Amino acid sequence: MSGRPRALARGAHVICTFDQMGPDGEALGRGGGRTVAVPYAAPGDEATVEIIEPDCKPVRGRLVALRNPAPRVGQALCPYFGDCGGCQWQHLEYAVQLEQKTRLVQKALGRRELPDLPVEPAVGWGPPWGYRSLLEATAGAPSQAPVLGFYAWGSDRVIDVQTCPVQHPANVALLEAVRARWPRLPDGPRLRGVLGRVGSATGEVLLGLAVGGRLDAGSRTAVVRALLDRVPGLVGIVEIATPRAGHLLRSRRTSLLWGRAWVREEVAGVRYHVPLLAEFPANPRAFAGAVELVLSALDASRDDTVVEIGAGIGAYTLQLALAAGRAVGVTTGALLAAARANARHNGLANCTFYARDAVRAVEKAARARGVRCALVRPQGGGLAPALVSALRRAGVRRLAYLGRSLRGLGGDAAALRNGGYRLRWAQPLDMSPHTSRTSVLMLAEAR
Repeated sequence: MSGRPRALARGAHVICTFDQMGPDGEALGRGGGRTVAVPYAAPGDEATVEIIEPDCKPVRGRLVALRNPAPRVGQALCPYFGDCGGCQWQHLEYAVQLEQKTRLVQKALGRRELPDLPVEPAVGWGPPWGYRSLLEATAGAPSQAPVLGFYAWGSDRVIDVQTCPVQHPANVALLEAVRARWPRLPDGPRLRGVLGRVGSATGEVLLGLAVGGRLDAGSRTAVVRALLDRVPGLVGIVEIATPRAGHLLRSRRTSLLWGRAWVREEVAGVRYHVPLLAEFPANPRAFAGAVELVLSALDASRDDTVVEIGAGIGAYTLQLALAAGRAVGVTTGALLAAARANARHNGLANCTFYARDAVRAVEKAARARGVRCALVRPQGGGLAPALVSALRRAGVRRLAYLGRSLRGLGGDAAALRNGGYRLRWAQPLDMSPHTSRTSVLMLAEAR
């Protein structure tokens, strides 16, 4: 067939011109008649590219040489950029990052026959450095000189990271302390990684050690003695049972070794006790900005009940309780006690949390009092039509959708539209600068 793209061989060199960034962090361009995805390239680059995976769609390659570099590239602050896979976009000017996130959202929504939905320019908050309050560092092969850091892009190789400009400085200090005290830590070969949680407003630090198995009593004591006075702001040390290598935050088996199991945080006038593994925004500056946008979109009054789906420990629900007559958060059983404790800590008697099926929780909230507004934050799997129908039956007139999956965005928008809602606008939010991860706030109103 004349219009069919020709095959590219592994190892072949082609000249590519790049015009956009993709949802997985690579730059997308055309070369050899095919769309090619290449890490660390930039829109506007013309480059020689080696084909690495010709059978993928898009074809995957790596930069060999820049023939004509893009004009809007910046200087990466991180010495590990280009090897460490934690950041993908440090080489782009921050304004370009926001432009590309806007374009990603436009493309994700356009696939689902929503090309006319207004997409506002992406917004970010504050300097895009030192923002991340949650650390997840993986331990490499055990040795006397430990490897602690982040995976290389597309690899299980761990990059030994001594510093990280996107992490809160307290998390960097925590990582330095663990590395320095490594010889005094028991069961080093079983250490899977290190987690840190910082209260940005308070300076408190929570340290978690992910261990393949459980520490015995003597080992627990040794851990505490080795690290107790080595981490500035330390308020607690937690053991995390992580029998398999991989994403450390997926574990839910924790044991407190010393101190307390949460840090104090304060955002937009609300105080939080945040456990190490809790679902809570890792960028406090962006979280405060997102709260303002959500409250403005819902425009709830003291006569309204607002329901949040995917409430976690109450990050947004407590903010909604300050603006509405009643706020109801639907969370998980594992986080229910922490969410309720946060409501009590702020003296919010008009805030209720349920840990049950979301549809049943919406129905219960509607029976107690009419529900006019809702915030939906999908935690994975997309919006179920049954939930959208339940929100519509409950009387929800204004619905704010806050999602983190570009791949699920079009499907969720279609579910809202098919469930009786009219989408008004979409607003990309940059909660994770220097990465392709993009959050999206959409406003829907009942037809």
